Parts: sequence; structure tokens; C-alpha cells
Amino acid sequence: MRNLVDCPDSQRGQWNFSLWGVPVHVKFMFWFSVLMMGGGLPAPMLLIWAAACFCSILLHELGHVFAFRVFGERAEVILYGWGGMAVPHGELRGTLARFVVALAGPAAGFALAGLTLAVAASIGAKTLIGFHMMLPTVAVWPKVGSSAYLQPASYAYTVLNDLLYINFYWGLVNLLPIYPLDGGHAARAVFEQYDPYRGRKKSLMLSAGLAGVVAVWGLTQHSIYLVLLFGLLSVSSIQAFEAEREWLPRRPYGHPR
Repeated sequence: MRNLVDCPDSQRGQWNFSLWGVPVHVKFMFWFSVLMMGGGLPAPMLLIWAAACFCSILLHELGHVFAFRVFGERAEVILYGWGGMAVPHGELRGTLARFVVALAGPAAGFALAGLTLAVAASIGAKTLIGFHMMLPTVAVWPKVGSSAYLQPASYAYTVLNDLLYINFYWGLVNLLPIYPLDGGHAARAVFEQYDPYRGRKKSLMLSAGLAGVVAVWGLTQHSIYLVLLFGLLSVSSIQAFEAEREWLPRRPYGHPR
């Protein structure tokens, strides 16, 4: 059964290239989604946003790919309308391997966020820490009276803040135990370790419930984006849960609950 967040099969408008021996496929809908998220930004800012998204998501997926290599599997990268995915050429076995691979992507993003903060500190920027949608955010801003308020220096701060937003804030969001976010894959590996027969279903139940809660909370915050995103993720988890029921073997007699 097709899932709402599955990658489309069509290769129309797809950009293919190789980076460090890793095949990369960029779907047309990736660019469409990125530009839609950029909203009504001026053209230079929108181009910076698109470049930051592309570089950050590609690095994130390469983090997964190189983690796959550590455990003896090769993989390729696909960037599509929902972000990106690292597709292994074989099946990864073992809870530790699956857990490490799931978290390798966010770890690569956090490393880039740390490098971004180091660059910001080197140019004398001040760091601002706040909260957005209950999660911490980090931004950098020129000191009062700095010439960085002028163009083109302000573009540099746009680059820094876009990289921080994508790699730090969305890195935290990606750790939520919601399928198909990386936190959801990590949670699934842990659940299946402790309950091989029902662990996957339990992880999908958690995913659907938590995504639904976030969507409802988005309503209270008047955030259509949160409602749509996590509402769709909740539905996709329910779809995956129903698909599990079609093939899941019955629990053998005497297996502990």
C-alpha cells in the first residue's frame, strides 16, 4: 500500500549526480517544496534559502549513507518533496546499526550548526537563544552599530541563520519519534529490540498519536503549517500501521508480552 510520504517513482525532471561515490537523485518536487517553504522572500533571500536547504539536507542524508558504510552497506541519496532519504542497497540488521544510522543524519546536521556558530563567532556576531514551538532555537545577529546591517554583509547573516534554522531547529524536530522522521526510525529499532513481534506496530502507534497531538497543538497556535505537516505524518503512520497488520505473523504461544 502506497504511503503519503513515499517517494514518487517518476524520474521526470530528476537531477542525477555522484558525490564521493554516492549516487544522488534530486526530484523536481524537492525544489518546488523548498521554494514553497520560502514563501514570499525576496529573490536573493529565496535563492539563499534554497541553497541552504539543498546543502543541509544533502549533508544530512550523507550522514546516513556513511553510517550505512560503517555497517557494511552501500546506499544512495534521494531528495524529494518531503526532504530526503538514504536508500540502502541491502538490508541493515541489528538494533545498534539501525539506531546509529537513524541518528547519523541529525548528528551531521548538528555538526554543521556547530560549524556555523563558530563562523559567526569569528566575525563578531552575537548569539541569540530562544524558543519556537516549544523547541529551542539559535540565531546570530550583528552587534549594534556593525556594518553587517548593510548589503551584501547582511546576506552572510541570512546564510548563517538559514543554516542554523535548518540544521539545529529542524534537527530537533527530526528527533521526534514520529515516522518517517529519524527519531521514528530510531524508536522503531528500540521497540523491535524489546518486542520483535509487536515492536513495529507499537512504534507506529506512538508515531500516529504524537503526530496527532502536535497537529492539534498547532491548531491552538494558529499554525496551518504544523497542522498540515503533522496531520499528514499522523495519517501516514496510520497507513503504515494498517499495512503492518496485513503481513504481521501471529504471536507464538508462550511469547512474553
